[in-house]
Amino acid sequence: MEFHQLLDWAFQRHLNPLSWYIRPIFLIVLAFFAYKRNWKGMMITFLLMMSSMVWFPAPKTINPQMEAVLDYEKMLLSDPGSAVFTLAFMMAFVVSMGVAFWKHSFKIGLVILNVTLIGKVVLSLMLTGDNGWAPIGNTLFGLLLVNGIGLVLLRLQNKQRWTKIH
Repeated sequence: MEFHQLLDWAFQRHLNPLSWYIRPIFLIVLAFFAYKRNWKGMMITFLLMMSSMVWFPAPKTINPQMEAVLDYEKMLLSDPGSAVFTLAFMMAFVVSMGVAFWKHSFKIGLVILNVTLIGKVVLSLMLTGDNGWAPIGNTLFGLLLVNGIGLVLLRLQNKQRWTKIH
């Protein structure tokens, strides 16, 4: 199978909204393993996250906005120059998030996650116009999940500090 055929096959499955909604869950697991300083867990989670776009069957009905956004992403990954830039940008996010949680900085980690999740929508809007609103559902889900868990953990951390002081 040629590269463009593999890319077409993968992106047909990535049009399934479940492949978009599962990503924030992997970000939480990735942050957990970074916090625990567990390289093996981080690598396995990263590989699972990257492969998750093909776990689900191609949808029977396709959201045209999602298709436009993914067509643009596919175009970026089809060109060697933009593919290197796109993948480097994604890796910079994963590494910076991993470093923040590795160093036990919940606040910086949460800022990086929020900026990246919101930035993906902004970038999609800039590059694909109104079609860029397609990922808003999974972005809001991701923001609620990430920030909800983050706030609970920050409160627990502050409570533990307060208990140690008094």
